[in-house]
Amino acid sequence: MEAVFTPNEAAAFAYLPPKRVYKEIEYKVIQPVNNAPRLSFAALIYLRALKEIDFEFSVKYRTALYQLLVKAMEEQASTVEFAKFFVLQLNSIDRELSDLILQFNQWKSNLVSDPKIMGGQTVFPNSRLSVQHIGKIIDRGESLQEVREDYPYLSDLDLKFAPLYVKAYPVMGRPKKG
Repeated sequence: MEAVFTPNEAAAFAYLPPKRVYKEIEYKVIQPVNNAPRLSFAALIYLRALKEIDFEFSVKYRTALYQLLVKAMEEQASTVEFAKFFVLQLNSIDRELSDLILQFNQWKSNLVSDPKIMGGQTVFPNSRLSVQHIGKIIDRGESLQEVREDYPYLSDLDLKFAPLYVKAYPVMGRPKKG
């Protein structure tokens, strides 16, 4: 079975705002998997390409591009030619995303979520430091050097993936009562 992603995960891995991903779903450019708010890897590739292109196409053209991309992936094509001078290199996007997701999932598997530690918040191993806290301060623009000075035990991967984690798994609802 192919991996599926929540819209927030897709937004994080494609480096797009979640609002943009939901807009693509709302306009029926990309189709959710099994009518659930889950997206296929093909949708993730489409969203990542959209980020790189950084050009606004009409809904009609975005839908056509997505459908071409899905067909090309089913046929295991390495490129998609959308227009005379517009060719997407699917292999490089696929490799980049696959590597990112693999590294992220390996990193995420080391995180700790225990109701006895920080009220169940996800924390870095052997600490009480929440991933949300680090991800948010990096997102706010704190320099990695300052974060590294304040938390020298964090790895480069911790600093790379904490902001992605915050975007992929936003805290919903009210804070838990301690």
